[in-house]
This record gives sequence, structure tokens and C-alpha cells, in this order.
Amino acid sequence: MWRKYSRKNYLFSHNKTSLPIQNQLCDPLFFYKSSFLRYLKKISILFVLVSALFGCGIRTQIPPPEVPQEPRPFNQLTIAAIGDIMVHGAQLTSAWDVENDTYDFEPVFSTAKDFLSAADLTIGNLETTLPGRKKLYAGYPRFGTPDALVTAIHGAGIDILTTANNHSCDTGKRGVVQTIKVLDEYNILHVGTYRNKSEYEANRILMVERNYIRLALLSYTYGLNDMPIPKGTHVNLIDKQQMTEDIALAREQFPDFIIVLIHYGKEYERYPDQFQKEIVAFLFNEGVDIVLGSHPHVVQPFVLRQVTDKYGDTKPRLVIYSLGNFVSNQRDRYRDGGIIFKFILQKNYTTNKSITRNITNIHYIPTWVYVHRTADKNQFYILPIPKYLKNDQPLHLPEDAYQKMLTFYKDTQLHLLSSPIQIKQEMKIPLPKEE
Repeated sequence: MWRKYSRKNYLFSHNKTSLPIQNQLCDPLFFYKSSFLRYLKKISILFVLVSALFGCGIRTQIPPPEVPQEPRPFNQLTIAAIGDIMVHGAQLTSAWDVENDTYDFEPVFSTAKDFLSAADLTIGNLETTLPGRKKLYAGYPRFGTPDALVTAIHGAGIDILTTANNHSCDTGKRGVVQTIKVLDEYNILHVGTYRNKSEYEANRILMVERNYIRLALLSYTYGLNDMPIPKGTHVNLIDKQQMTEDIALAREQFPDFIIVLIHYGKEYERYPDQFQKEIVAFLFNEGVDIVLGSHPHVVQPFVLRQVTDKYGDTKPRLVIYSLGNFVSNQRDRYRDGGIIFKFILQKNYTTNKSITRNITNIHYIPTWVYVHRTADKNQFYILPIPKYLKNDQPLHLPEDAYQKMLTFYKDTQLHLLSSPIQIKQEMKIPLPKEE
């Protein structure tokens, strides 16, 4: 009897309050309890087998059914666009850090960083190359800049760069190839130049999605200062047939908006020429929504108007013909600054499940390049002018620099007031067509 029951009853009653097994055998209910426990064990096994047979799971808690969420009434994406990022010889000299034997461009962008990083996407024009060899570092006419420039650009919150401009090939094939390599290392998106044919075919349309809004970006330049495109590489040139094919290819990706970054026009002209207007009209007709221009090195007007494209779609289209210089050593009037051009792309969901897309909240922040001169060196800064209007910041401007900044600010405001633009939050009214 001891051998038959002792092990089983020890296993079933083993806990801190149990009596010794010898005392349990003296309990008149001992054998009754044992039989009852064996009965419960058999019932448990039977329940498991039946559950398995009918495919039932054993869960301590059944989660409530998922309730489908209503879609947001709209999604929106804030874009900030800036103009030419150039590095002339004086800027190279200024960026050299003698103590650390390296280049440092971060102070240049430090004063504008908060304004650039506030947008969901910030787009600019990289009007130099990154050849990675000190002997190739130079300013005008053949720009070559240290990689430290990209360190500063990345740190300032710039997300996308167009690399197609008239200086794309300034340092030859090495410059084209190394520029893309460095941008990739910093996870900065780029469009316009390509290291080889396969990269061009795979990446000629830059697709970007943020905040559930899908963008297609393309980039083109009018020319390359009569320099040949290095063998094996590719640079996008303005060619209507090619642009038509590219835009059609972009449309196949079902973007919410198509943006073209274009390098064109006459330098230092404050109004777009006929060629610029014709190219923009052509792009709008092909289905482009937004055109961001560069090259004139001065700010030109922006226009928002309703356009019906060749596909029959009528909607608002936005162009700024030139964004001006974001940073350079050009110090003449109108050339010593630019703007941070901001707008919101909106994707609206209606009750009948249709989608409308709008361009709203268009505005700009004038910027001016200040050169802080000391006995040791000249330091370049990009100043968002509204922040420095009272000249009460830690970086205090001398009177002559302050007056030049105010002149650029007034010039820019008066110039852009003439932009034929009509903005309404809902964009439900017809916009005037540009003559």
C-alpha cells in the first residue's frame, strides 16, 4: 500500500502547507481524495482532446474584435525649398579650421538650422561637387568642395538635393561619382546625376513618401558650361521628349504630387525669361504639380494657378521661377541672399472615398548671407531675416551689414508682392491664369 500510493500523493500534495506523507495515510479521507484527484485529471485530459478535435484554442482572455478606424480627414506635408548652395574660394578659406586641420561648414548653417529642420522635407540645389581630393577643392569657375559641407547640410536638416546644374561636371567623372557616394553615406536623397547607366535607369524618378503623401521628383539642367558628361555617367539635361517620358513614368508610380527641380534662365535677371515660362507651361501640361527653379542667383516671382493638363486634370500648380542664392560669396545687391520657400501639400479624404489634393499655406522667409569679419578669419552665416530684424540676437550685426540686410529684405518683399498669386486655404475658387 505504501509503495502504491506514496509517490503519486506526494506529487499532488506537495506544497508548503502539506502534512508529511505518513500523516496523510492516517487520514480516513486520504483514499477518497486520491480517487477524486485522479478523476479530475482524467476529465482535464478529455477536455483537451475534445478541444483539439474541434479546433478550439484554450485562452485565458479573448481579445475584443478590432474596430476599423476611420481615415483621417486629411494628410499634409510641409515642404521647404531653398536655392543655390555654392562654395566660392572665400568660403573655402573661411571654413578651414587651422587648429583641427580640417574643414568645418557647420557654423554657416547653424543660424538657419531651426527653420530648415522644421519642415517635413527640405529641398535644395547642391551647386558644387564633392571630389574628395584636396587638390580639386576650388571655387568659381570649377567648384570642388570638401565632404564637410555635406556634414553641415545633413546636420541642418536638408533632406533632398538636386545635383543637376551647370557645375555638375566641374571636377570630371570623379566629382560626379564621389558626390553621389558621399550623399548616400549621409542618407541625403538626390536626383539629377547618376554614376552609371544602371543607376540612372533604376533611380531616374526619385520617389519619396512622407505622412502618407507620395511624391515623385525629377531634376534637369539647361547645360554644363560646355563641359562633356563624363563617360559612363549621366546628367539630366532639359529635353522635352525625355522629360515627357520621365513624367509619364512617374505617373505610373501613382504619386500624389510630381515635383520638378529645374536649373535654367538668365543669371541675375529678377524676372523669368520667355524660355523659363515656356518650359514651366510645358511641364504643367505634362502633369507636373510643382516647379522649383534655380540658376539666376536672384529671387524670381512665384505663381500659383489652375491648370488643366493634357490628361484633363484641372488643379492648382505652383512654380517659383528662381529661389536665389541660399549661400555663396556673391555680395552684390539682390544676389546676397535668397528665401526659404514653404508650402503645405494636402491630401483630403471625402465621405464618398474620393481624394482631393491641394497646395496651401504658401509663404517664404527671406534669408541673407552675413560675413562676420574678424582679424583672424571671415565667418559666413545664413540669417533668416525676420529673426534678426531688431538686431538683438547674440550674433550682433555692425551697422553697415545690418543696413544691407534690411535692403535685401525690403527688395525681396516688394519684388514678391508682385507675384500673381491667389491663395485660399480650401483652394475651391478659380485661380487667375498667367498671361
